[in-house]
Amino acid sequence: MILEGIYRASQDIYVHRDVQSYALDMRAVAKERSIIVARTILHLAVCINALPPDFDCTRLSSIGSLDATMENYVTTVSSLVTSSDEQMMTLHGLETLLLLAIYYMNSASLRQAWLIVRRGLSLAHLMGFQRIIKLKDLTPSLQGISNTKRIWCTFVDLDRYLGLHLHLPFGAEDYPLPEDADEYLVHRAKINQITRQVADLHRDFSPQSYATALALDEQLESAMMEGPKEFWEVPNIPPTARSPECHAVLERIMVQTWHFETRIVIHLPYLLRAHQDKRYEYSKVTALQASRNVLMRWFALRNAQITQACCRFAEIAVFMAAVTLTLDIVIDLGTKDKNEVQNTKGTDFAMVCRLITEMEKLASTSSREKIAARTAVVLKKILSSLDPSKQPPGKVRHIIPFFGTVELEPRKVPIRPMFDVDSDVGKLLKTTSNGDHLPVFAFTRNSLWPQVESAQDSSFDWDIILFDGLEDRDVEGNWVF
Repeated sequence: MILEGIYRASQDIYVHRDVQSYALDMRAVAKERSIIVARTILHLAVCINALPPDFDCTRLSSIGSLDATMENYVTTVSSLVTSSDEQMMTLHGLETLLLLAIYYMNSASLRQAWLIVRRGLSLAHLMGFQRIIKLKDLTPSLQGISNTKRIWCTFVDLDRYLGLHLHLPFGAEDYPLPEDADEYLVHRAKINQITRQVADLHRDFSPQSYATALALDEQLESAMMEGPKEFWEVPNIPPTARSPECHAVLERIMVQTWHFETRIVIHLPYLLRAHQDKRYEYSKVTALQASRNVLMRWFALRNAQITQACCRFAEIAVFMAAVTLTLDIVIDLGTKDKNEVQNTKGTDFAMVCRLITEMEKLASTSSREKIAARTAVVLKKILSSLDPSKQPPGKVRHIIPFFGTVELEPRKVPIRPMFDVDSDVGKLLKTTSNGDHLPVFAFTRNSLWPQVESAQDSSFDWDIILFDGLEDRDVEGNWVF
């Protein structure tokens, strides 16, 4: 049901041709064209990856290792099918690329997902999807046109989401929606429009840009007020995912999460400067409340125990929200009395600790819970700066996804240090190999953090991040979007 927003398979490949059964007839699939078989295999890989952590593997008698099986599915399809542009330049081919991108997103490989999404957008551009999306819907509607529009909108949605997190440019313009579109689709499109401006805002911070940030926040708030009040309540998730009602609820909660995460991203640079300039206090309050809203919805999703695919997608926002709350606590402890911070931040600290506990529990139960495992590691490393006995003396540097390189020291405000060409990462620039994988470098300029005094007069205000391949294999906490 969750994947119905990406593609809708022909009823011929369902058991007894019953679409509502959500059960695929693999004998019927085997008789289809290779692209349909490949799409179905990737569908299965996504579903296996999204199985609950406590899933009883003995129920799948023909599958030994779930991890090995889904990796074999993805490798086979990638090498034999998706490598062919001719096969991908079809509706079914683009649906296959969408499933592959979703698989990598759920596996925390956002860079790999971005490459696939941009390839899909490029092929869709060649096929003229950017023109078809502007056509009015026909009555009665044509299935091919409807599928084309859905595929294009999904590619644009993923491109905006990934581009914002990876600090990369967007590959398509905004798309129009029909007047009778569902509420969650309307608000998602509005968030996409605002996301373009948010990305421009973060390219170069300045005090003058604060007015732009407040204007973007007002746009989000206005979009929120235009919808019904009940749309923004934390929904009760139905006990079964196999219903249109549950699908609508899951879509709504994901749009809510994306909305609040966008507010976090808008206000994050000013939250990190609020201890220096009180005029940014509104941004601090807004970002923290948005972070709490994200965590509340993740707890609701996980408690339902049927929504692993949505949970993985939401966990990227949860990571952003939890780090924001944690850094705010660390900043307050570096600028205020400890007792005051305990009184004002006790609830946030308890929420972060609960999150770490639940994510560690998930990670210990299943190796598929990669985002949860890495989030717990990063949060614990940040919190360790609150207790000098839990970390080496002096300053400690951490690379935090999206937030960049951060220098932590007990009872002091965290800072973003200048890049050191003599550091371990700097020395690795000359490395030609790293085990079995070539080292990959990202050159980035991070405007989230206030500049340190030593960087005020320097033009060398950028950072280099080293990671081990496009698929994130680093489990030590230096997990990079």
